Amino acid sequence: MGSGAVGVGLAMAPKSMDARSEVIDVVSRMQRVEADLSPAERQVLKAVRNDYDAATRMTIAELATRAGVSQPTVTRFCRSVGCSSYGEFKIMLATTLTVAAAYLRPERQFSDDVGQLAQSVMNRAMNAMRDCLNALDTEAVGAAIDILSSARRIDIYGQGGGSASLVEDAKLRLFRIGIPVCAYVDGHQQRMSAATLNQGDAVIVISNSGRSKAVAEAVQIAHSFGARTIALTRPDTPIAQAADIVIPIVIGEDENVLIPTPSRYAHMGVIDTIATGIADRKGGDARETLRRVRYTVASIGIAIPTPSTDPTILMKTIKPHE
Repeated sequence: MGSGAVGVGLAMAPKSMDARSEVIDVVSRMQRVEADLSPAERQVLKAVRNDYDAATRMTIAELATRAGVSQPTVTRFCRSVGCSSYGEFKIMLATTLTVAAAYLRPERQFSDDVGQLAQSVMNRAMNAMRDCLNALDTEAVGAAIDILSSARRIDIYGQGGGSASLVEDAKLRLFRIGIPVCAYVDGHQQRMSAATLNQGDAVIVISNSGRSKAVAEAVQIAHSFGARTIALTRPDTPIAQAADIVIPIVIGEDENVLIPTPSRYAHMGVIDTIATGIADRKGGDARETLRRVRYTVASIGIAIPTPSTDPTILMKTIKPHE
């Protein structure tokens, strides 16, 4: 299983200009290595994030003063994010801002604490989505869409707070296009589910750590009975080794436990991509199922109707729901 799995992991960026395609998005690189930076280097990162534009114009002495660190610390920070010098870092940052300014600089500027908090949290979400897209293994995603589009039944496994919520979200994405799907977050139920699968069935596993023993064993059981197994997880982990198809997702986590885990946004993006791909394969059948679902929920006022799902006629015959 593990040796033949589709999907490759993320390679760390080199510390030189030889691999510009990886280093060019220096903002993404800062996001990925943040957890590995020293406390002093994080001070530099914070100063850069507070004003990207200003960072492209400051001298190394000015940035060191703003961050409250020494100039050698700034140089070490630049090397940690893949640049050989501070001058190279400024060039790479300016290039990134030119290409992605719309994503890095919101039109609205906040001076209040809540606004700055919202900007910090939402920027992390956008950075996670961008990092995931930059590293996406499209071959593995395509293979997953092929398998799931023709699957007789799909079961979804995941454990832990973040993965459990993503499992439920994935179930909602799939059953609305007419696919028989169940979601399990309990280890015992996952094993029992796996034991009932056969050839033609499929399993999706969602795991940020990739190290849940119960989930890995359920994947092995499902595989032994002929089901195809797909994992959205970190490469080179027990779950990745057990799955037939691996879609690697590696997003750096923040040491501040109060900040939402940004990796869940990356997982949601991949889940939505797969669900959209399956719906496209199913064509008219998926479209009709979605229309019927949206029509029924729009009729009780919990969805915004579209021209094809306008429940006006139906709503005239029923009483409003509270």
